[in-house]
Formats: sequence, structure tokens, C-alpha cells
Amino acid sequence: MLIKNTTVFTKETLEGLNRASNFTNEKYKKFKLIYNLAGLIFLMLFVRYMVLFVTNDDSKDIFLTVFYAVAAAVFLFIGMYLMDRDNKRRFNNLYKNMIGVEFNYEIDSDTIKVEDADKDVDLLKWDDVLRVEKDSDYIYIFFSNEDCLSLSRKGFTSASDKDLLELANAILSTRTEAKETKAKKDVIKINEDSIDDSYVTQLDIENEDHQAKL
Repeated sequence: MLIKNTTVFTKETLEGLNRASNFTNEKYKKFKLIYNLAGLIFLMLFVRYMVLFVTNDDSKDIFLTVFYAVAAAVFLFIGMYLMDRDNKRRFNNLYKNMIGVEFNYEIDSDTIKVEDADKDVDLLKWDDVLRVEKDSDYIYIFFSNEDCLSLSRKGFTSASDKDLLELANAILSTRTEAKETKAKKDVIKINEDSIDDSYVTQLDIENEDHQAKL
């Protein structure tokens, strides 16, 4: 089966690619969650103390109100912007020249053919694919953490996005199973039947004598 796709690389494509690069980054997701959650907690505390000010409650505290406001701003700034800034800058530098360029893809079980508007052709292999990610608009084929193809899920002219995902899943699953099988074969196994029990050290003898006395 030959899968064909035409995708125009846009700013939205670049933004989606930037997000997809962190889909499997557990450390990134963990710290982003921590910062955003902390920011939301401080924001709720700030709102609570603001309500005390509005209602002129005796328990109002201007220091805590300011502290919670600053803390909420700092944590949300880190979690929602600062953590993504360097990643966005890196991907912008790599892919900004591709914005507006139309790419044509022809994909089978062995290769991925990529042709741009200038008729330049790259022939890539599934063996070099690191992982495949997806969102509601695109399918991302990663060859490294930064080298990626982005295919619009609406741009398929032959077969469909589901066919591509099924193909990718089958290829990557087979490759993973093959690696696991090879790893098992490479493990050195000791055949206990081949151990020579006739070889007994002095330490073994002394240990047996000790056990007998007990």
C-alpha cells in the first residue's frame, strides 16, 4: 500500500511540532505540571485574600496577599512560558525557513519519500525513525529529538491518517520486538548441570565442619 500526503508547512505546524517534541519527555511533563499546579494553588490563595480585602474582613493580610500574587505569577510564568521558550527558539531556528513550503510524501513499508516545491527529493528509511507522535491536526515522524516530518491529517490523497498510524505502529512494534529478542539471546546463561561439584575449596570444608558442630 502506498500512502500519499500533501502538507503545507505553516506556523501552526511549527507550534504543533514544538509541542510534540515533548510528548515523551517525562521530566519536562513532570516539572511543567509541578510549576503550573503550584502557580494555580498560589493564585487561589491570592483570590481568597483579595476577597477578604473586598469584604473588609479582619483576617486580611496585605503581606500574604502580595506574596501569593507574586508567587502565582512566578510559578505560572515558568510553567507556561519559560520552560517552553528555549525549545520554541530552537525549533524556530531549525524550521522557520520551511514556513509556506508545500511537501509531498509517498510512504510505504520501507521508505518515506519527501519532495518539496523545488522538486528536491529525500528518501528516508523507516529503520531510522525514532518515534511517531500525533495530535488532532498532524502526525509527526521523528528521526531524532529535533529532526521531524509533519504530515497534516487532512492532507492524505491516497490512503488515510489511520493507515499511516497503523503502518507506523506495526513497523515500530516489530522493531522493538526484534531488539528485545536479540537482547535475550545476548544474555549469558549459566548451565547449572555443567558446574563441576568435584571442585571443593578448603573454605567449603571448614564451613561444612562448622555446620556439623552446630
